Amino acid sequence: RDARRAELAVREAAAAATLRETGLRLRARRTQAAAQLATAITERLRGLGFARAGFDVALSDTAPGPSGMDAVEFGFAPNPGEPNRPLRRIASSGEISRVMLAVKSVLADHDRIPVLVFDEIDANIGGETATAVGARLADLARTHQVIAITHMPQVAAWGRAHYAVRKRVAGNRTRTAIDRLAESARPEELARMLGGRSVTSLVLQHAQELLQKAGAARR
Repeated sequence: RDARRAELAVREAAAAATLRETGLRLRARRTQAAAQLATAITERLRGLGFARAGFDVALSDTAPGPSGMDAVEFGFAPNPGEPNRPLRRIASSGEISRVMLAVKSVLADHDRIPVLVFDEIDANIGGETATAVGARLADLARTHQVIAITHMPQVAAWGRAHYAVRKRVAGNRTRTAIDRLAESARPEELARMLGGRSVTSLVLQHAQELLQKAGAARR
């Protein structure tokens, strides 16, 4: 029994050494990739309404497991002068959506998740940023099925399909209906999103221009 225990101890030590060596090699590659990923995502964030935001990827020791010996934490600082803090703790839903859009657009060629849903991606952004967000979503849709819930016509114009969601009260019950709009109905819906209830010819013309520009850019 003692001989068997000694043999197993030697094998255990060898396995632990191999594990550590492999884990350190993986950490070296991760460290290099983390810097590249942080830089690429920060650049994408610049065009999504975070002109001076910071993003980083931090590695820390953890118990060895199937994914190696590193714990990975995304850090985010949406405002200048603030330190990076864990993204999962500080970002609002709208910020999370735009950060995730930046992440997914950087990793588009490597990501195996087929369907992406972005909710409140238009929170606290203006028209120019909304157009950039729409363009980035359309670019991501070349490799993924993308669903975006938005109130911004500048974002909606980039979709290949537009669904209108409406609520109505019938029999003291609130019911929700979702309808796919025909292409001919999209300008009017975008005009309603632009101008509320008063859809003028000028607003309608603006909506048509949004669709035309987005369509031309997608080709």
